[in-house]
Amino acid sequence: MSGKKYPLRIPRFAAGIRAQEPRGSVGRSWWSKRWTSSLEGMGLGARLGRGRNYAISGQVVEMSLQGPRVLAAVVGGRPQPYAVSIDFRTPDDAAHERIVAALRSEPMLVARLLADDLPMEVEELFRREGCSLLPGGKLGPGLYDVTTKCSCPDYANPCKHSSAVLMILGEEISRRPQALLELRGIMMEELYDED
Repeated sequence: MSGKKYPLRIPRFAAGIRAQEPRGSVGRSWWSKRWTSSLEGMGLGARLGRGRNYAISGQVVEMSLQGPRVLAAVVGGRPQPYAVSIDFRTPDDAAHERIVAALRSEPMLVARLLADDLPMEVEELFRREGCSLLPGGKLGPGLYDVTTKCSCPDYANPCKHSSAVLMILGEEISRRPQALLELRGIMMEELYDED
């Protein structure tokens, strides 16, 4: 041990987006449980627990989904909120087209997505194309298919601020699983019949 002591940092009060699930769990659906286990599998350790606490206490004050990118602001110990960005890996163009074509050929899968249900077959479509639907797919040692950035001074990546955003994002996906497809670059409008 280095014996170096760090000052206790208590985040400022924020009346932001609060996690709604008890104790910061994400939900009961299969995709919600897998979202949580995927995050736990990314080796976040204590940062995930601290991020969960930030999510529960409303430290995430802004969040927007912009296709495969999530932008957020998280209140920490400093006066200015930290800027968080999370980028999800998307299938290449050919794989994207094959996934869209496969979904369009199965109108019941699209109908279930529109009804806020996620058929397991959708995850299998992504897997066949070599892309994860849920986060945590490994690209190599220590490399995942999700990239996080935060303006905080923490050297750890993802930090507790990014983890808080991932927890709030998990609740959004629990309610609206089609957001998972959007994070992988597939918009629902692409799945409708053009006729």
